[in-house]
Amino acid sequence: PILLLQAFCLYHAYRNNAEQRWYWFIFLLPGVGSALYLFHHFYNRKSISTITESVKGLMDSNYQIGQLEKELRFSDNLKNRMALAEAYVDFGRYPDAIKLYQVSLTGFMADDPGLRMKLLHAHFLNQDYSQVIAIGDELEQVKEKTFRQAEQRLAYAWALHRSGKTDLANTIFQDMDKPFTNYRHRMEYCKFLHHIGSTQELRTKLSDLLEEFEHVRDAERKLYRDVIRQTREFASSLAIK
Repeated sequence: PILLLQAFCLYHAYRNNAEQRWYWFIFLLPGVGSALYLFHHFYNRKSISTITESVKGLMDSNYQIGQLEKELRFSDNLKNRMALAEAYVDFGRYPDAIKLYQVSLTGFMADDPGLRMKLLHAHFLNQDYSQVIAIGDELEQVKEKTFRQAEQRLAYAWALHRSGKTDLANTIFQDMDKPFTNYRHRMEYCKFLHHIGSTQELRTKLSDLLEEFEHVRDAERKLYRDVIRQTREFASSLAIK
């Protein structure tokens, strides 16, 4: 094994034009030298790359948010508030996004369903399920059409379940369970059924979805490729075909 490891390291060093010192390490200290070489060129390089990407991502997010904050200070209008709030959501600053959405729910925007759904989603990501339910209940009571099939309604259903209102959550999921549409909603319904242990219904719903995927048009397949892939992976993990 030591000779094989030594041979691999020498070959890799040759192919990648490694520094000459590594040849001496590998030749004179076959075991330790080879281990050091592998650590430096594989594990260590990967760790440095990961750290570098994380730092770059943090710097980019801070720069982007900083620019949007400047624009809002220069001109405090709805457009700039929404742009900054969405950036806060993207980078996990949910309380900051919630504040901006709440400030915007005034005047002619006080009852805007789109803005209220954004606020609902931000509360869900912030794990404030009581606020999610409060907003969702209002949208349900006024029978807001844009909310009926919106993905934010999934957050409302999950919030109900996580607050002990599983039967009501099931009713919401069932209402969004429409054949040949609402693929993401139905995928979430399958996850919900798995979560509550409704195995037989889960198998039926997943089988129906997988069957429908075999007949969707190419344009739809491209549009829903992520949810199709996720559904198939989920079904595969449960040994459902």
